[in-house]
Amino acid sequence: MARSVDGTPQIRGRQAKSLVIIIAIPFLALFARLFWLQIIQGQKFLDLSTRNRVVLETIPASRGTIYDRNGVVLARNRPSYAVTFLPYTVPKGYDLREKLLKIVDRQGIPLFDTLELDKLLEQTIYRKSKIHRLKEDISMEYVSVIREHMTELPGIDILSETRREYPLAEACNHMLGYLGAIPEDESDSMKLLGYQPGDLIGKAGIEQKYQDMLRGKDGIRYVEKNVYGRRLGVVADMPDQLPERGKNLYLTIDADLQKIAVDSFPDSIRGAVVALDPRTGEVLAMISNPTFDPNIFSLDPKKRAKEWAKVALDPARPLSNRAVNGVYPPGSTFKLVSGLSFVDHGSIASTGHMAKSCGGYYRIGNRVARCWYSGGHGYTDLADAIKVSCNVYFYQGGLLVGDKVINDYSTRFGLGVKTGIDLPYEKAGWQSGEEAYNERFKKKKGWRWTPGMVLDLAIGQQQVFTPIQLAVMVAAMGNEKYRYVPYLLKEIRAGNNAVEKQFHGVDSIPLNAKHESILQVKEGMRRVVMEPGGTGHAATVPGIVVGGKTGSAENPHGKKTHGLFVCVAPLDNPVIAIAVVAENAGHGGSVAAPVAGAMLRYYFNNTAEGRRVMAEHGVILPPKIDPKAVSIPAVSTDSLAGKIDSVNSTKDTL
Repeated sequence: MARSVDGTPQIRGRQAKSLVIIIAIPFLALFARLFWLQIIQGQKFLDLSTRNRVVLETIPASRGTIYDRNGVVLARNRPSYAVTFLPYTVPKGYDLREKLLKIVDRQGIPLFDTLELDKLLEQTIYRKSKIHRLKEDISMEYVSVIREHMTELPGIDILSETRREYPLAEACNHMLGYLGAIPEDESDSMKLLGYQPGDLIGKAGIEQKYQDMLRGKDGIRYVEKNVYGRRLGVVADMPDQLPERGKNLYLTIDADLQKIAVDSFPDSIRGAVVALDPRTGEVLAMISNPTFDPNIFSLDPKKRAKEWAKVALDPARPLSNRAVNGVYPPGSTFKLVSGLSFVDHGSIASTGHMAKSCGGYYRIGNRVARCWYSGGHGYTDLADAIKVSCNVYFYQGGLLVGDKVINDYSTRFGLGVKTGIDLPYEKAGWQSGEEAYNERFKKKKGWRWTPGMVLDLAIGQQQVFTPIQLAVMVAAMGNEKYRYVPYLLKEIRAGNNAVEKQFHGVDSIPLNAKHESILQVKEGMRRVVMEPGGTGHAATVPGIVVGGKTGSAENPHGKKTHGLFVCVAPLDNPVIAIAVVAENAGHGGSVAAPVAGAMLRYYFNNTAEGRRVMAEHGVILPPKIDPKAVSIPAVSTDSLAGKIDSVNSTKDTL
C-alpha cells in the first residue's frame, strides 16, 4: 500500500498500539495481584484456612453528632463494650455456662445472673453460626475480668461498639428522636440500602428525618479468627475500606432556651411549646410534655425492655410529639385570624363597630350565644375586641364574612395545613366550615352544618390545629408579610466540622393582607399584654413591647379547658414568636402565658440576639439569667384572664 503524504497509516498504527497498551495495563495489574495472592502468598492463606478462618468484618461508621445552634451537644456517641458468643466454636461437652457463672468482679458480684444466662444460652441453640450478645454495655472493669479468663471461654469475645447518648435527656427527646434496631420484617428491604440485620436506625425526630446523613458509610476489613471464633487481628496484605463518618448536624434550637421551656412548663400538665424566629422560620425551642429519657434505648436489653414498657404503656402518651401531631381547638387565639378577615376583607372598618353592641349575649334564631362578660362590652372596635376577647364582636363578624373567608385567611397563616417542618408524623389539623363539616360527619344522622356554627368557628371552637401551626400563625402576624416554613436543620458539617451546607429559611408564602389591617390586630395584641385588664400580663418583658393573645379551648375529654397563649416580641419588629398549649390546665392567661413570659425574659436577657434588641431599644442590660434559677410569676386562677377564658370556652344556648 502506498504511503500517504500525511502519514495517516502510521498515525493509526501508533494509536492502535497505544489503545492496546491502555487496555492491557489493568489486566496486567489484576494478574499481578492474583499472582501475589495465589502464588507468592498462597501457602500463607492455605495455612490460615486450615488453622483459622479469614472473615470479612464490617467496620461500623461513627454516627454524626447533633448540636444546637451554639455548638452545645444534643446527641453524640459514647464507647461501649459487649460480651458476644459464637456457639459452634465451643467444643462438645465443654461447660461454658459454669465458667461464665463463676466470673465475678473485684467485689465478688457475678457478671451473669443464672436465670438470665440460661435464657440467653437457650436462644442460641438453633442459631449456632450467629454471633449473640450475652451482655451489653459492660464496664471496663468487666472487660478486664473477662479478658483475664479468655483462655477458659471458647466462643466468647469482647465487641467494641458505640451507643447513642443524649446529654439533655428529656429536654429534647421528641425533637431529636431515638435509635432502634431494624425490625425483622423490614430487614430484607433495608439490605438493599446497605443495612445489616441488627443495625440501629433513627426511629423518630431528627434521627429519623436525617438518617441517611447521620449514618455514614460502613467500612470493611479482613480479620483472622481462630477455631474458637475469637478475633486474632486484621489480616495484612488484604484490601480494606475505611468507614466514612456520618455528617454532623447543627440545629436551629437554642439549648438553654429549650431548658427554660422545659423547666417553666408544669410537670403535671400535658401540652407543648414552640418558639420560632418570625424572620426566617427557625425553630428556637420545641418541647412536648410528658416526656421520657431517650437514653433508655442505650441500656442493656433487660433494663431497656422494662423502661420501654413503662413508656409505651403510659396512657399519657409520652412518645407523642404534641408540638407537631397534637391537635387542639385554638380557642380565642384564633380571634387574631378571624378578626383580620373581617377588616381585611372589607366587611367592616378596622376601627369600626359591629351593628349590635355587646350586651353579654347574641341571639341567632332560637340560640343565644353568650359573651364571657354578662354585663356586656358595649361597642368595641377590633383592637379592643381582641383585648377584652368580646365574643359578640366576633359572632357578628363571622356572620358577615362567612366560613369560606375565615378559612381562606386561616390557610394563609398556616392553620389547618401541614407546616412542612422537617420532622416526621406532622398532622394537618382541621379547619371545619360547611363543606369540611358535612364531609366529615356525612355518615352521622342529623349532623349538618348550620349558619349558626360560624359563630363557633369565628371564636376558635370548631376547628383543631397543632401548636407548631399556632406558632407559625403568630409569627406571620408579627412579621406582617410572610408565612415561613419552620425548620430545624441549620447547618450540615463534615466529620472535620467543615460547613458543607447552610439553610436560611427561604421557603415563604406571602400573606397578601393589608398592612393597615394587620396593624389593628397587632394593636389588640399589644393591649392584651401591655395594658391594665389585658389577659396576657404574665408575658411582659421590661423594656420590650410584647403582643399576644390568650385563649381556652373546649375539651371533650376532661373537665378543665385547654389553656393557650401566643405572642411575638418586640411587637413592631419581632425576633421571637411563641405558642403554648397546656392540656386540661384551665386558663391561658394563668397557665400558658407565664411559660411564654419566662422564655421571653430569658431570651432577651441572655441570648446574643435578644440582648442586641434590648440595646437597640435603649434598655439597660440586666445580668444574664441562670437557666436553673427561672421563676414563674404566680397568676391567680380567678383573675380576669381566668374569667374571660373560662366563659369563652363554653357555648351557652337556649
